[in-house]
Amino acid sequence: MPVRENFHSKILLFGEYALMAGSQALSIPYDKLHGAFTFRQQAARTDFDSNSHLKKYAGYLRKLLQEGKLSDKLDVSRLEKDIDNGLVFESNIPPGYGLGSSGALAAAVYDRYGQDKIPADVVLSNEKLIALKQTMAAMESWFHGKSSGLDPMICYLQKAVLVEGDNRLRTVELPRFETTTGGAVFLLDTGTTGETQPLVNYFVAQCKKAGFLDKIKSELIPLNTQCIRAYLSGDTDTLFPCLEKLSAFTLQYFHPMIPEKLFPAWKQGLENRQYFLKLCGSGGGGMMLGFTRNFEKAKTYLEPFPLKTVQQF
Repeated sequence: MPVRENFHSKILLFGEYALMAGSQALSIPYDKLHGAFTFRQQAARTDFDSNSHLKKYAGYLRKLLQEGKLSDKLDVSRLEKDIDNGLVFESNIPPGYGLGSSGALAAAVYDRYGQDKIPADVVLSNEKLIALKQTMAAMESWFHGKSSGLDPMICYLQKAVLVEGDNRLRTVELPRFETTTGGAVFLLDTGTTGETQPLVNYFVAQCKKAGFLDKIKSELIPLNTQCIRAYLSGDTDTLFPCLEKLSAFTLQYFHPMIPEKLFPAWKQGLENRQYFLKLCGSGGGGMMLGFTRNFEKAKTYLEPFPLKTVQQF
């Protein structure tokens, strides 16, 4: 099986936090940001390169294999030899932004050093997807302490994946819009990094309160499901009213996940209905997601935040 050169980042388009309460989720690859392996001579390396980082990671993977915690085999000896020869992972995926910087690295290691690896270029059964996700979860746990495996799986497959339950996964085709009317799905750069674990801890604590969990189940999960269905079918007339409600729900119940400097822009979108913002992953910083019917107009409202298009329609 040929080794791929670039590994794209990923975007959790829908399902943040709701996924933890049993909701569906939709994660997609994002090809404007990516990483790749290359070799650098000692004199050409900088303190910022990933060579020493890779050496520590290789030690972690070797330990996983020795403890029987990886169902798939990795040629760690070859990885360590390449690291000694100057292997680095060059990436423009910003860490701490919820775009899969560690997922892309784990995916690249699996692709290059995996033995009898699950192929990425065929339609995989639910069982194969679950097995791949479990392997990826073990490989990425070194970076975050715990991983679902979803991020590196998306980075490896380079396909959109719909999560329908703990043990139900399937790849899906993204909608292709026949005409472009100026609308877009976009990323908004908050200019700060975010930490996932404290926000996840906050959400878990809030879910212990009956009223909050009831809201998640009765309002957030149905909204999330409706957004996914409308998006995948390319039905923007249904999508935007659902997005408006989802954005309003997030502002009301997920206050700590929204950087304070973004509150005015978030509220403005709900008031003028020119765009709607939502979390991109855990939130707290990094990227936020936006949806608009008029991207050029949305850019004027959202200055000075940098925006990147994900998909136009």
